[in-house]
Amino acid sequence: MLAVVVVGSLPTIGACTPDVATVSGKPTPDAGQTRTGRQDGDAGQDAGPRTGPEMETMLDAGGDGLGDGPDRDATIPVDAAEADAAVPDLGFVIPRDEEGCHVIHSQELFPTFEITMAAEEWEALKDEWNNGSQNDSMGINPKPYHPVAQFRYDDVVIEDIFIRLRGNPTFWEPLPADKMQFQIRFRTKEKRFLGLKTLALDAATYNRHMLRDRLGLAILRDAGLRAPCANHARLVVNGEYYGIFTNIEKVDKKFLGRTFIDDDGDLWKRAGWEIKTNKDIATEDRILLLRTATTADVLGRTLDLPTALRVFAADAVIPNSDGYWGGGLNGYLYDDPITRKIVLIPWDLDNTFERFSHAPGGEYPVNPDPIVWEKDRTHGRPWYDLLMRDPDWHAQYIETIREIVQDAYQPSVLHERIDTWTAQIEQAVLDDQNKPYDNDLYYQKVMELHEFVDDQHAFLEAWLACWDNGGVADDQGYCQAE
Repeated sequence: MLAVVVVGSLPTIGACTPDVATVSGKPTPDAGQTRTGRQDGDAGQDAGPRTGPEMETMLDAGGDGLGDGPDRDATIPVDAAEADAAVPDLGFVIPRDEEGCHVIHSQELFPTFEITMAAEEWEALKDEWNNGSQNDSMGINPKPYHPVAQFRYDDVVIEDIFIRLRGNPTFWEPLPADKMQFQIRFRTKEKRFLGLKTLALDAATYNRHMLRDRLGLAILRDAGLRAPCANHARLVVNGEYYGIFTNIEKVDKKFLGRTFIDDDGDLWKRAGWEIKTNKDIATEDRILLLRTATTADVLGRTLDLPTALRVFAADAVIPNSDGYWGGGLNGYLYDDPITRKIVLIPWDLDNTFERFSHAPGGEYPVNPDPIVWEKDRTHGRPWYDLLMRDPDWHAQYIETIREIVQDAYQPSVLHERIDTWTAQIEQAVLDDQNKPYDNDLYYQKVMELHEFVDDQHAFLEAWLACWDNGGVADDQGYCQAE
């Protein structure tokens, strides 16, 4: 045996509710009943040669923030690169929080993950980060997996797993002017971590208050969208604290099982139109129907239009430059076997909120218009454009923005989350010696996030009032009072 899995008791947190799904698969019909197991409970200064808004703008060039790009599973031994499948029943039930998120992404939990790996493998990760762009340009895999001798979370111990870098290597700054980001992969079905195949640990350079993804995804879920869960986690490497990360649920088979009745459909990653499930049998036929639609009616034969409209509207409310609304590539598409419609799934929200800090007319202006604004380096947004050309969908879009503002973008709720989550992670941020900014800038960015939430809400209320009071679209699409 190359490895041993030791599964101890599950961690205890305060607000978890049972999930009747064991690690063997999907929820059973009596979901919600008592389980039998134990309850578990950018502007600004920066280190390095590229600073301030210029570097943050560069992060968006040629791609979308620090999107992770194609998976690099070919570097894992064959038994770890298998397709997702139901894992064996390990005899316990995975607890979930009030939203249905896996316990490890619960808002009440701040987990510490510990990994032990050979010193030369850790140094190799650093070298790959420092030379990521060059390796990528030479056709060398910039993100190969490396063996990890042991992973530990409380008394859960898993041996013989893998870790790789994550993010877009084009924008990695040599250490210590940047901070590595990681993806941890559990090799086989028998060695899943509480049923999970992957942990994604994100630390986008310009997410300096560390809350963009976590807060943005919470807004999307409050808006009724299927969006990943996220909290924060500490990472300890060979006994030393490396830093704090956003711990983001991966959009994969497990996510589909949590958010859809049937998880056997085709899952596509928008960047590169990369198929993520059913790789041996999936075809591009349905995707081609989406890409060639010329009217909203034709588009609606394949795409779940109400959900797409809500994704566009939520992105505009936050706002999010790298999603479907802004002309970005960050997102997934799921071909739901039940509805026979393709559903848009948001992903990677690190280019959000106070990222929009430029003057009117700038690349990322404060309060971008929810209908008109599109990023300068857009990849196009044909589905959004088709809906906005239809008067009925245009009107419904405005009403959807109103619903999201009322239900998911109330400043009092967002301020409370910012304060609560900042208090939860503050000491870990201050102790993080690998973050590429100082503690004063961290506190400044938290304050800027608070200020942005108020300003954006006031702007959206005024924008809605224009339409309510008989405003009409001018030749560019802006609301003009009559």
